[in-house]
Amino acid sequence: MGVPSRKVLLVSVHPWDVDGAARAGLATAWLHQTPEPYPQATHPADRSATGVVDLAGQLGA
Repeated sequence: MGVPSRKVLLVSVHPWDVDGAARAGLATAWLHQTPEPYPQATHPADRSATGVVDLAGQLGA
């Protein structure tokens, strides 16, 4: 797509997706929609939000 990886943000409700994207050098956001905490065995998300509206607010949109 011609976009540098540092300018890509993967948004997911699945920690394993966030982990894989972080390992690939992408920015990440985890939408936590359950009470379970984010797994400590995976790369942490750069951002954590309760939904897309919350994430948009964090990004200044």
